[in-house]
Amino acid sequence: MASYRCYYCEHETGSVHLINFFQSRVDREELLCDECYADWIESLKSEP
Repeated sequence: MASYRCYYCEHETGSVHLINFFQSRVDREELLCDECYADWIESLKSEP
């Protein structure tokens, strides 16, 4: 099974989610573990 490293918490995981975001005017693609992805989605829900 493949192992990946979460962009946010840096833990190794076998299940990841690819996210896109802008940082310093640059479009980035990074991998998040299930827990960090859930937190990220929840944070988007609270944005106006």
